[in-house]
Amino acid sequence: MTPRFGIWYSIQLSYGCVIRLLREGFGVCNHANAGKGFATAPTLGTQGKRNGEKTRGKDMGKQMNKFRMGLGVSLFSLALTLSACGGSGGVIEDKPADDLEVPAEETVERPTKEALLAEFNTALDAARATSGPGAPAMWLLSDEDTQIHIFGTVHLLRPELEWRTEAFDAALAQSDKIVFEVDMSSPEAQRAITTDFLARGMFQDGRTLREVLSEDDETVVSDAFDSVGVPMDAMNTFEPWMASVNLGVMKLVADGYDPSSGVETVIEAEAVEAGKSFGYLESISQQADAFDLLDERDQISMLYESALMLEESPQMLDLLVDEWADGDIDGIASLVASPDGVGFSGPVYDALLVDRNRKWVPQIEGMLSEPGTILIAVGAGHLAGPDSVITMLRENGYEIEGP
Repeated sequence: MTPRFGIWYSIQLSYGCVIRLLREGFGVCNHANAGKGFATAPTLGTQGKRNGEKTRGKDMGKQMNKFRMGLGVSLFSLALTLSACGGSGGVIEDKPADDLEVPAEETVERPTKEALLAEFNTALDAARATSGPGAPAMWLLSDEDTQIHIFGTVHLLRPELEWRTEAFDAALAQSDKIVFEVDMSSPEAQRAITTDFLARGMFQDGRTLREVLSEDDETVVSDAFDSVGVPMDAMNTFEPWMASVNLGVMKLVADGYDPSSGVETVIEAEAVEAGKSFGYLESISQQADAFDLLDERDQISMLYESALMLEESPQMLDLLVDEWADGDIDGIASLVASPDGVGFSGPVYDALLVDRNRKWVPQIEGMLSEPGTILIAVGAGHLAGPDSVITMLRENGYEIEGP
């Protein structure tokens, strides 16, 4: 079995592009629900530390004994109003419906909610068995004339969470350059959002979301979209992966999570005001590839399991943010960044974490040739676990201060 139900909260710690899209306004939350808004659900947990213990929210232990939920959260929703157009791979041609090869319907055995909850329960127990120093983790890679601070982020947070520390503030103030996963602000990036990311999330061959889902899958997915106030017909042009991340962020925004409170958003605003320069580890096209090139069956499984576990997603992200705010790298690995974990696994783990980490490491090594101080801020999922950027750098012989 290749579990995918944890992908929503995993993306929170590994995929900067998608959540930043919501902040920029490219979202069905902003278009399909304009003027209507979402009813804000009660906050299920409070992040941070309290009296030396990991906070699990009011009566969290009792609640977790009841449902031990799987699934955390996705990151963003995409525009219904933007037309699909070709990506960097060339012009995408629509095929006439008569030319499409429609595969024979196959029966796929889906996991039950109980099974998904049991999987998450195992990972959560492992995360609870470890602890951090009580603040988000940060690392330092340096040589005689270069300092590179590496900070793990969460792309979407509750506004009331206080996560900044003196060490982080000092690193940000001292840095001449800020390096993010991807550029979302330049005019070139804005064009790439349309041509490389949004377009790839939409069917280009005449099919629709309803057509690729079985009757049972469609029932679960449709009910989930109904629960956030958006009819499934509004998602019908989206590929399964795109529909999945739309669904998750709608739920989170309704529960009080705010993309403008995400760590990158905070850093970028202060860095721009201070006149710092920026660098990026990958392009929007590369981030789109990681999702769009997934096997469609994996995408459908991701969407189904996300829909099945939708109600539990805000509380699961609360728990993941607790691990991050505590600086518990082992806990993050248990929940998100392990090849056998509930966050990513199999081809999804390789595509969204390992392959990207391998491409980033040589770029980070090259930064040591630039005299000065740099702050790298990327999703914390990239910095935990056996295949993390930190692990890869250490395996290459670099001494890095930090956990």
